[in-house]
Order: sequence, then structure tokens, then C-alpha cells
Amino acid sequence: MSASPATQGYMNGRPKLLILKKDTCSNIRRHINQFIPQLSIPTREFSLAVAAASVTESREETATLSSEMRNFYEWFAGFTDAEGNFYIVISGSCAFRFQINLHKDDIDVLYYIHKTLGFGEVRSYHNFSAFTVTRLKDIAQLLKIFAQYPLQGSKWLNYRDFSKAFELYSNPCASPRGAETLKDILRIKNGMNRLRSDFTMPNSKEIRITPYWLLGFIEGEGSFSINKRNNFRLDFSLCQSSTNLQLLGKIKIYLENLPSEVNTEGNYVGALGISNARANNPNHLPSTRIETARIPYITSIFIPFLESLTWRSKKRFDFQDWKNILLLKEQGHHLSEQGVKLIDLILSQMNNNRLSTASSQPTVDRTLLLAETNLLINGPSNFELRNGRKWVISLKKYYNSSRRNICVIITDEKGNNLHSFDSLADCAKFLVVHPDTVSKRIIKGIPFLLENRRAYIKKEEVSN
Repeated sequence: MSASPATQGYMNGRPKLLILKKDTCSNIRRHINQFIPQLSIPTREFSLAVAAASVTESREETATLSSEMRNFYEWFAGFTDAEGNFYIVISGSCAFRFQINLHKDDIDVLYYIHKTLGFGEVRSYHNFSAFTVTRLKDIAQLLKIFAQYPLQGSKWLNYRDFSKAFELYSNPCASPRGAETLKDILRIKNGMNRLRSDFTMPNSKEIRITPYWLLGFIEGEGSFSINKRNNFRLDFSLCQSSTNLQLLGKIKIYLENLPSEVNTEGNYVGALGISNARANNPNHLPSTRIETARIPYITSIFIPFLESLTWRSKKRFDFQDWKNILLLKEQGHHLSEQGVKLIDLILSQMNNNRLSTASSQPTVDRTLLLAETNLLINGPSNFELRNGRKWVISLKKYYNSSRRNICVIITDEKGNNLHSFDSLADCAKFLVVHPDTVSKRIIKGIPFLLENRRAYIKKEEVSN
């Protein structure tokens, strides 16, 4: 009895996909895509043997996909939103390329991506390394991953168009090299990447932030910085073109609603500021930034959140150094000669100073530096409490003491103290506003909303 191509049969009571020798490649591809649900199997080498797996087995594999793999796919989507690119090349025929370019020092994260996905290739060049996917069956697998673990920013538009062009090229009913097909693909290509002028997201596109998507995005675009001139002020920021304004707004909301041990529901409105800046180059788009320097939030919410996740890139070293400087500051070591020297050493090999291509290479071994840092962090504090105020042991005076000491206090409508600060600058950092805003609120008695309450700022003089 003859059978039609890709006949569905049963074996041991389970449905099977039967592929016959006379089936064409286009038929096989079409039947495979119809038979196997999106990302129903781990993204390994896509073969006919895998394609012949049963529906039941495929669905079971999806249901039992390990949390580690799910976390990877979410992280990979976030990292792609930050660093990935989709390219279409038309030269007689048509080629599709997905690529992630990183500094050569971060090649390990590319090998991690390559090993976990099971396809693509990693190449090293002069000062950068690249993970590239070009084989059509691998591109198909990649698109299935992003269909189930979608990009969230404006780069999703490039993924969408790239996917449309690939679908046209792979259509078994059309000639891949036909003039009309290439014309349609060229039209799509000319609206992608730097040629894109319309960044409007469809109403159906929902932005969904998850912990590992956000970690991937932070590892690609996050900045952990220290302002040495401003008392070693800590700052975390994410900066994007204005086309990702909506995405950054969603990230801000997500981070401000992270739960903590003392507040399981989370509600830290105002913990992160958001700002826009014009581009210096008229050919560039304006930028949008979210950032926080609010130490209570950083200490109790942000750092524990990031520590709960598994990092993959060298940015974990910047986060670790950033956190260690905070711990040193909390114990007042930034006010001692020994502490300042140690912080300077940390900064000398942090962020871009860490790169092998940096003009001045770090002069200290990182293992020894971490040992010295931990020794100081775990040792005696440079602060002690005297008369209810911080006393700096190394300076032999009260913290921020002067001939006339001013305490900045945030109160509620009834005059109850909510927060107090040693300086106007500290209050501004806490509220994530400019010090001039704090001064204006003090002078004019302007109320504002803080922690769901109407609040005011005032100054009080305190004595030593």
C-alpha cells in the first residue's frame, strides 16, 4: 500500500512522523515545522532523526526542559537585545546572518553561548571575537528560540523583519532565487538596522521583563560606575537610544517593584531616575537613561537581586568590584589613607581599565586585590557611634563635621521624621534628584510623594 509523504502513523500506541525517501527537502522542512511545536526540543543539531521523534516525546521534552535551560534562553534573549544583530546579505542569492560581537577578552561568553545552543561558530579577530550563525537550519532553530523567548526592545523589530525575510526565502512554494522573492527580501532589508526609520511597536507586542532576561541585558548594556570626585559615589545605569524609551520605563518599574526580605510585595517608586539627552551628532538619535545612586535601594534590593543570578560575562567582575567599594564605604574606609589607596587600586582595573587593550594595564594581581579587599571589609570599621552620630576614627572627628553642622530631614505631613541625612547631597542621592531640586523644595516648602506619602524636606542644625 502506498503512503503519502510524511504520513502520520502509530507505533506502540504513539503517533509518529514518517519521512519517505521520495520526499523533497522543501516537503520535509514544511512537515517538520508543522509537526513539531515551537522549541519543542532543546536547541541541538537539527537532524532528520530528531525530526522523526514523536509528538508526545517532543511535548514531554518541552515540559521537562530544565530551569537552567529556560534561564539560559531568557538570558540569551536579553543579551541579544543588548549585543545581537540580524543581517541579510543579497548578492545574486540571499544569505542570513545572526552575529554577536564582543571584545576579545569576553570570548568565553561566546563559547558558552555556542556550546549551550549547539550550533553556530566562534571566531577571534584582532581586538574582538564574534559568535555567528549562518547555516539555514541553524537560523531556523534560532528564530524558533526567539519566538518562544522573545526580544523585548526595538531590536525585536529587526528580528521580526529578519524572520519574515527568512520565511520568504524558505517558502517551498516560491523560488528562493526568484526575482520577486529577492525583491521582497531586499525591501525588508532596506528597512532594517541603521536604515530603519519606523520604530513603532505593534499593539500586540507585550514587553515582559524576567530576571534572566534583565541579567542578559545588564551584562550587555549595564554600567557600574564610581564617581571618585563625589566621595566615591556609586551609580548604576542603563543607557539606550530613545527608541527604547518604553523598554527602559518597563525595566524601571520592574526594578522598583522587586521584593525584599522586609517587603515581599516591593514598592520603591523613585528608586531609579529616568532622563533623556540630545545626541551631539545630528545623525544620531537622542538617548534615554535610567540610573540609581540611592544607597538604601542598592544595598537592600538591587545587589541581593543581582547576586541571586548566575552571571556569564566578565561584567560580573565590575559588579563585584562595585559592590566591594560600597562595603568599604559602609565601614568608612573611604575616609582612611589605606582605604583610599585600596579603592584606587580597584578602580585601576575596573570596567574598560580591565581590558587587555587598555593603554595602562592593571599593576596588581586580582586574586591578591580581592584578598586585601576582603581583609579590610571583614576587619574593624573606621566608624564608631558617639552621641548618636558617626565618628570617623582615622580623622578623629564626626562624619561630615564642620563648625556649623546641618542635618537634612524628610518628614511627613504631621512632622514625623522619615529619613535624615548628613548633607543635602546625600538627600539628593537618596531621592535620585539634583541637589538644586532638594534646595528648592526646602526653601519653598514644596511637597512631594515618597513611599506613598506626602513628604517635605527641612534642615536642622545639630551640635557636636
